[in-house]
Amino acid sequence: MYKITIKRLAKDGTLTFSSPGKTISTKCYWNLTKKIPAGTYLNCSVTTVARKKNSKGMPREAVFLPNVAGFSEIFIHMGKPPYEKWSDGCIVIDEGKIIEIYNAITPKNAHNVTVVING
Repeated sequence: MYKITIKRLAKDGTLTFSSPGKTISTKCYWNLTKKIPAGTYLNCSVTTVARKKNSKGMPREAVFLPNVAGFSEIFIHMGKPPYEKWSDGCIVIDEGKIIEIYNAITPKNAHNVTVVING
């Protein structure tokens, strides 16, 4: 099982990914006026977003959060400064970090990630 914990502060936060043998910690961001509710999101999955592209023009790597109250299609995905402009409720991190997390989780699309958002 894989776990992502997000600690939200006033304008940014810290995302920590943990799995057996690997921990990744990075700054994270979101749209300050449209943020998803704090809570525990079960059955999340790493996937790609075909209609959005990464810096190489390929489908964007992401973690999908199902069943987010008041939202649809919520992800943890890549972004660039100003990060909050990349978010419509999603959590945004540097591209290199989302790729590192994406590569660490197997199998893909397996509902094997828990995301906990605090704050």
